[in-house]
Amino acid sequence: MPERDLLRTLFLVNFAVTLAFGIADAFFSTYLFSLGARGLMLGLPLVCYSLAKIVCSPALGAWSERVGYRHAVLASLALYLVVSTGYLFNLSVPALTVLRLLQGVSCALFRPVLLSLVGSCAAEKRRGTILATFDISFYGALCLGPLAGGLLKDSSGYVGVFAAVALLCLIALCAALYGIPGGDRCGGNAPGHPRPVSPRLLRRDHAGSYRALLFFIFGRAFGISLTGSFLPILLTAKLGLTGLRSGAILASGTVAMTLLLRPMGILSDRAPRRLLVTAGGTAVSVLYFLVPVAPGFYQMLLLTLAIGACSVLSQPASSALLVEEGMRHGMAVTVGTFNATLNLGFAAGPLFGALLQGSLGIAAVFHAAGTVGLGAVALFALHGGRPETEGGLRPSAKMVPAVSATASSSCESVPPYSHAA
Repeated sequence: MPERDLLRTLFLVNFAVTLAFGIADAFFSTYLFSLGARGLMLGLPLVCYSLAKIVCSPALGAWSERVGYRHAVLASLALYLVVSTGYLFNLSVPALTVLRLLQGVSCALFRPVLLSLVGSCAAEKRRGTILATFDISFYGALCLGPLAGGLLKDSSGYVGVFAAVALLCLIALCAALYGIPGGDRCGGNAPGHPRPVSPRLLRRDHAGSYRALLFFIFGRAFGISLTGSFLPILLTAKLGLTGLRSGAILASGTVAMTLLLRPMGILSDRAPRRLLVTAGGTAVSVLYFLVPVAPGFYQMLLLTLAIGACSVLSQPASSALLVEEGMRHGMAVTVGTFNATLNLGFAAGPLFGALLQGSLGIAAVFHAAGTVGLGAVALFALHGGRPETEGGLRPSAKMVPAVSATASSSCESVPPYSHAA
């Protein structure tokens, strides 16, 4: 089946790219530090990466609609390969900042286009299952990246780390060249083919549910970035945990998500998706309030496992809702705007957390994550009240090609959205 072959290719491409930059990102800051970067020059490459994703995601999503998804995927993977090859040379910190900026640009193009290809192949009645199955390629690689990077760094140094990154990017590019067809198979847009028209996404008359998703994902990203930045400090400074125990706690949430993605995807195809998003987001936000009062290792481990399990409750459902919005408004530009909001939350969280931690203490950081999360869920519930149609979207003249592609599809597919690559 051609669609299954395409989705296997997309799974491999996403896994290889996520693993590559999961390996690199785990040690990028220490690499900069070893080169003598301090203060502003230490933080500038990391900030440029986030800003590039925020600024470029909507524009590159719209561009990919015009040039076709195959060309857009190949362009992003070629740029990833250039970046990863550049890391192999002994470059200065300013040059590495430029490479990091280009990595952000390639990520801003890669994520929306990959989701567009996968979402166009997902039949409505199995969309949650398909998206959750595909997300395993992201979270599985995310779990392996730091471990593989640590082994490579110990055995071969930074040269071994960046050589592995370049090799994985080359594998991803070759797989895409061979396995992603041109034209409009599986709903992929190509020049000369009709595609969904992309109206102004935030107009009040038709985008209430899309705005609701933007509220939710900002709150989710804000909480993830806050806890990811300050939980290690809490574990060592307050609880005095060893490196091994801290690592187990930090990895436990991702492991729980990876194991539960497919079951939760099946659930999202059988239960109201908006209810799942609301329930999962609320539970995670409440659990953030408990993090500062966890007295020891086992309580904190149980808490992070619960946060991961509740996060995955909303993940496939929100992915499926995003694909539905993409069918209405133009897939790549919709996902591009969504990813810009996601990365804005990732950038705002640590900055806000640093201000809070300095003035009110570390417990206030987690209270802020819970408060913003609850506020985002409330806005999602208020703005996302448009009822879902039982069989998905009603076909319209603007979106007939995309709907006809999904109606006959039985692809195994899905979307990754995250800041890790």
